[in-house]
Amino acid sequence: MGALSIIAICACRKEKSLEALNTITPCSYAPYTPGSSFTYQYANNLGDASQYTLRVRKDTSIEGRRYAILNDGYNDQFIRCDNGRYFLYEPALSLPDYERTPGDRLFLHDSYPTGATWSDTVLATVAGVKQFGLLQYHVLERDVSRRVMGVTYNDVIVVRQDAAIIVGETTYPAGTIATYYYAPGVGYIETNSPTDTVRLVDYKIR
Repeated sequence: MGALSIIAICACRKEKSLEALNTITPCSYAPYTPGSSFTYQYANNLGDASQYTLRVRKDTSIEGRRYAILNDGYNDQFIRCDNGRYFLYEPALSLPDYERTPGDRLFLHDSYPTGATWSDTVLATVAGVKQFGLLQYHVLERDVSRRVMGVTYNDVIVVRQDAAIIVGETTYPAGTIATYYYAPGVGYIETNSPTDTVRLVDYKIR
């Protein structure tokens, strides 16, 4: 998605079991039908601001799973939903001193209650050396109202994404990457990070 940081390399999911789950319509937080568009405003801490539009080009199949292709004018992003679980597919990438293997990253559960968590173990190869990291997700709030660029969205889910580094048996926190806001029937509406913000300006669902 527009502000989702594409940093995971190979995610081995370790989801915590939850006893009480909320029941809502699955997949309503990713209404990415072909022809739909979403315009966002980006602003950094220096006061610079710009807008970009994510357009849903079409659906595609990757390893037998259906993904919506979102394009910001430069890059494609691949999003799918499976019974209330939302994934971002990351294609393989090979750069000098850096390699990324293809795979899904689970960025949202639309049925998890406030306080729920899940995590991805991240494997990266940097300068030929395997390095391990951890992406941790926390549902800060759900079913709340959020006003973004003059528009109030209801039933919003708020998810914070943190990072950590794993060395041996010890996990060292590396700080918060961003806090994300998702609204049903709209999808991703806002991101707040330590360095910038992204807010939904307008959207059209086809």
